[in-house]
Amino acid sequence: MPGPSSPHLLEGTLTGVRDGGRGHHIDLRRFVTDLVAAAGGIVETPEDDILHVALPGEMARKVSLPEFTVLAFGYDAAKETPEAEFVTFGSPVLDRLTSLGIQLGRVTRQYAVVPSVRVPPNLMDRIEAKIGFNRSRRPALRTANIEVYERAVFRFVVSYISDERFVEALMVAVDTSTLADDTDLLDEARGVYFSPQPPQGAGNRIADGSSPPAVVRRHSYDEVVRKAVACLRARARPRLAVYQAEVRGYCEKELTTVLGFYEKTMADLIARRDAATGDPDKKARIDAKIEACRLDRERRIADVVGKYKMTAHARLDSVTLQVMPRVKALLEVEHKDSIYAQPVYYNLATNAVEPLACPRCGRRFFSAYPARDGLFVCRPEEAE
Repeated sequence: MPGPSSPHLLEGTLTGVRDGGRGHHIDLRRFVTDLVAAAGGIVETPEDDILHVALPGEMARKVSLPEFTVLAFGYDAAKETPEAEFVTFGSPVLDRLTSLGIQLGRVTRQYAVVPSVRVPPNLMDRIEAKIGFNRSRRPALRTANIEVYERAVFRFVVSYISDERFVEALMVAVDTSTLADDTDLLDEARGVYFSPQPPQGAGNRIADGSSPPAVVRRHSYDEVVRKAVACLRARARPRLAVYQAEVRGYCEKELTTVLGFYEKTMADLIARRDAATGDPDKKARIDAKIEACRLDRERRIADVVGKYKMTAHARLDSVTLQVMPRVKALLEVEHKDSIYAQPVYYNLATNAVEPLACPRCGRRFFSAYPARDGLFVCRPEEAE
């Protein structure tokens, strides 16, 4: 499965479409530069309108491109550089490059537009209204800092295949800073307006006029993709089990018919063999037919089981990197003689307290239980 090697992949093409084609010269060059980097290649720029491109052999062969090529992004540059391929809308080389980009996966970055970035004055009230710390004293707020974090939203197309094919799209979201599964939080972001450009002016400053919030350090995209694939498997398995249950009924029905046919055939052959007591040659011929029938029965059973065997295949359709501001509130919670430090996040784009992520199972939860190792978990049995 391909992964988002570069968060800028295809942004150039999308920008060109939004702008109605204005400024496409710069957008195409950016698209090709990011695409080559995502494919593991190298780009050199000897002149503004010329790119020297080196692609890995495997990637080049996929789309019938040479491993080393010269690309021109202007008519005059192409005319002055005979060895260069002219890249413009509709050119064969751009079609092949776009095909390569589709194979690698489509990645865009979007920025949440938030009118005011500030810590809510009633932050603790909002937190206590959503999160319950069981078997603990009331939490105390120690620090509250604004940060900008990134959420990777993956769209997978999953095919469930047996004798029939079922296809559905599955969304998986991962917090790139904590690797928490954010899929259940996607509904809250439906009302958020996202822009392809970073917010400017007041929307990018903290309300009190101080400097912009810090950008949270993220994990590598390879780690994010691995987490997304693990989340995808967990979400696809229940659906696969439903389809398996459906086709199992058809399989059992067809097997009953097949077994009934061979049971009757075998019974007839055995009766004929038992009746041929005085004819050894006839009995040997019938024994051979019985063995052939037995082998054919096993083959037909294997064919029916294989016909209804259900498999699931997934491909990455696209990735959206959502950039949003949030408040990281560090709470101190007392349980017996121990003090627990628990971060809680308030999303300023959705105006909602985010549920905690269980360090044991990874699921999201609002009702927390103290564990012996200084962590809050989602269930009492997880705390033991």
